[in-house]
Amino acid sequence: MNPVSELVLGPSYLARGFGMLGAPGLRRYVIMPIIINIVLIVALMSLFGWQLNDWLTAWLSGLPDWLQWLENVLWWLAMIIGALAFCYFFTLLANLIASPFNGMLSARVETLMTGREPNSGMNLAGEMIDGVTGEMRRLRYYASRAILLGLVSLVLLFIPVANLAIAPLWFVFGAFMLAFEYLDQPMANRGMHFDEKMRCLHARSWRHLGFGGIVTVATAVPLANLLVMPAAVIGATLLYLETDYPPAPEPSLPARR
Repeated sequence: MNPVSELVLGPSYLARGFGMLGAPGLRRYVIMPIIINIVLIVALMSLFGWQLNDWLTAWLSGLPDWLQWLENVLWWLAMIIGALAFCYFFTLLANLIASPFNGMLSARVETLMTGREPNSGMNLAGEMIDGVTGEMRRLRYYASRAILLGLVSLVLLFIPVANLAIAPLWFVFGAFMLAFEYLDQPMANRGMHFDEKMRCLHARSWRHLGFGGIVTVATAVPLANLLVMPAAVIGATLLYLETDYPPAPEPSLPARR
């Protein structure tokens, strides 16, 4: 498929995930992530959401006189980036806490769809530990790229016209990372290593970007985002099952002397 078709196909999996939320055998795995979402939304909105405008106003009041003409532009850029950062941070934190439950939900979806239960080669305790450690490694990967993109954004901020690319860059980056978050569930259920997950993610990057993009938008919708996490887990599992990923390359043999 061409990139446009791949990009358009991605969002359909989230819609299918929403459609399966009430499927028999999945409800109990859906309830716990929703409860976690509710608790986190209340906590984070209290800590961050209601203070964002005050923080921006205080920051902009300290601008030097020669940058006052940029105040409105900077305010909107900071508001957009702050809102996106809030959505990403909320989703990453929710996934960190709910990762063991999401893994079980993904496994249940695969069993319903294929009649076979995925096997990671680990017991339940091992899978839970692997889920948390895997989430921590993704957070480290995310943080290192976010810092780099933050530095690029800081440079672009002072370049007319080019600074308009800041918000789209962050959106694409966040969409890719959210796709990684949710696709990790069916991958982890197979005991895949981090490098192998990244290889699969890049192999169908346009499809994954389309999926991650719609998840990003849905996460930003108040109240609706309570159902986004379990729907995205289901959708990502369907996406993984229906995507023809290229096989892993054979390890190279040492040259014979």
